Amino acid sequence: MARPVEVLGILDEELAELERRVRASTTSRRARRRARIVLLSSQGLGQRQVAEQVGVSVASASR
Repeated sequence: MARPVEVLGILDEELAELERRVRASTTSRRARRRARIVLLSSQGLGQRQVAEQVGVSVASASR
């Protein structure tokens, strides 16, 4: 049985910074991917959904 999705609580300032990192051309691929994972997780998506959208393994999305 799957575990329930735990929604991350993110402050508005943190959300703005993550969105900036995703858009910035100077952000490394790794940092951009990580920011996308955190943003999608904060929206209540499960690890499998996040992994599919970002294009990483479920293990990477769960870290």
